[in-house]
Amino acid sequence: MFDLKRVSLRFKEEIRNIGKSRKIVVFSHVDADGVSAGVLVYKTLKENGFNVTDLLYPEKGENGFSDSAIDRVLKRKPDVVFIVDLGSYKKEFKGLEKVIIIDHHKPEGLVENGVLFTSFPPPPYISASFLSFLLFDNIGFSPRDFLGAIGEAGDFGTGIKGVPLYDEILKKYKKKWVSYVASLVNAARRIPEFDIEASTKYLMNAKDFSDLLVETEEKKILDVYKDRVKKEVDRWKRIKPRFSQSLALIEINSKYLIHPIIAQVWRNMLKNYIVVCANYGYIDGRVAFSMRTNLSISVLSFLRKYTEPSLGEDLGFGHERATGGIVTVDKWKNILSLWGFKDS
Repeated sequence: MFDLKRVSLRFKEEIRNIGKSRKIVVFSHVDADGVSAGVLVYKTLKENGFNVTDLLYPEKGENGFSDSAIDRVLKRKPDVVFIVDLGSYKKEFKGLEKVIIIDHHKPEGLVENGVLFTSFPPPPYISASFLSFLLFDNIGFSPRDFLGAIGEAGDFGTGIKGVPLYDEILKKYKKKWVSYVASLVNAARRIPEFDIEASTKYLMNAKDFSDLLVETEEKKILDVYKDRVKKEVDRWKRIKPRFSQSLALIEINSKYLIHPIIAQVWRNMLKNYIVVCANYGYIDGRVAFSMRTNLSISVLSFLRKYTEPSLGEDLGFGHERATGGIVTVDKWKNILSLWGFKDS
């Protein structure tokens, strides 16, 4: 059971131990939850007098705990790193005083000199951005509540129950508009150009939620991205699946990050299957795939029966009912063979 009071006391102690002269880098995921969380942590620390210098993200198709990602963070020479919505793994960040992780995924270990603040396991279903909001709010740092709500809506929708303060925030800003803003932020990472700078600037410039509904240059750009993503989803969402035992396989060839959406669409229609959407066009020479299910089983455990988790391939991590990876064509063919599918 998630004990917000206990976790907040521990968070307050960790924040108190960070000297305001220490150089802080925030490293966050690129979806609506991750960008909202990253901006929230960055702005909240900055506005409370901390020396936050950078907000960084993984590159397209890259796991945040891969060696390449860690190297880019360490090149900024921080004293403290906040890692948000990227999971938790046993990796080494050399030369840091502290690594503070705020997350909601299944932990796979903890970095050296790290401390983990997590809402796992659910329920309640609390995203990384909303957990960041709750933690900073409970220690009196006045975080922007709408940033937490945008990320929560992006990951779990607006109908989720049992999340402290969430319903009140949704009533204040209206579910329709919170969901809309989350879809704009998500669109930036789904297009081939992977324009996280646009989604970050959009949220970073907002002092109030109403600012996000003004027709700024960033909002207009994200609206175009959103329309492009919708057209691409419409193009591929009717591809008929192939079946093997409890698996339903949909194969697409798109430069857009839409395989998670396609898997989600079919999951709601094929409730008795594990749905897999394989995208042969997202990363050149590799296969990006997403797995989703409504069954009361862990797709994480299911996938790990057939292949080892890999940070370099972002393979086999995430949630109990949502996982995936980006693997070589040969490795994908081997996985399909183990699942009982013949080459397409």
